[in-house]
Amino acid sequence: MLDTKQMFENFWTIASFLPVTIKLTIGALLIAIPVSFLFAAVELKKVPGLTQIVRLYLSVIRGTPMLLQMFVIYALVPYWLNNLFQYLGKDVNIYDIDPIWYAYVAISLSATAFLTEAVRSSILSVDKGQMEAGYMVGLSKWQIYREIIIPQALTVALPILGNVIVDVIKSTSLAFTMSVTEVMGRAKIIGGMTTKYLEMYIDAFFVYVAFIFFVELVIKKIEKFATRYKRAL
Repeated sequence: MLDTKQMFENFWTIASFLPVTIKLTIGALLIAIPVSFLFAAVELKKVPGLTQIVRLYLSVIRGTPMLLQMFVIYALVPYWLNNLFQYLGKDVNIYDIDPIWYAYVAISLSATAFLTEAVRSSILSVDKGQMEAGYMVGLSKWQIYREIIIPQALTVALPILGNVIVDVIKSTSLAFTMSVTEVMGRAKIIGGMTTKYLEMYIDAFFVYVAFIFFVELVIKKIEKFATRYKRAL
């Protein structure tokens, strides 16, 4: 039978690590969003050489498990950086770096791959006549994108962006494999201390469900606000 006493006693302890999950989510998105816009621009412009690199990146990231990506980054990146600093004669202990920085990079890799396609397809969904209309009123290309194209594209991309945000939140549960203690990591630690793994994982389950429900609610409110002009037509 489930040890409900242990579940109630440790629920808030596990939930107290939700700020780490939020920090991981925000950090990964702050990396992924601007990079995805850059990659989408490269694909849309079909920049020789760079387009092929971006497509290779997207194929590799979407074709490999995130857990494997995390293991590779956590094992290889510190090793490469350590060798680089030794070669440069710099006395820097790479292994003192907080593992959360590696988690930011690992989680953002997958988010970037999916956001790039979302941004690219959203920009393509905007009528080409919008660009011509912008030129007719004397706007520059940058102004047209900033004032006309990107706002409309973001409206189209919002549902996909919401899905990516939820996926990123769920992906943070793998950060404990990189020595980052977040909700899932804390549940695993307490499970090991109490031998009540199932109970602790159920606690983590409810923390994630509650948080993702709240995030989805906020995203729906934002979508409703952003698409208000469509309802007025």
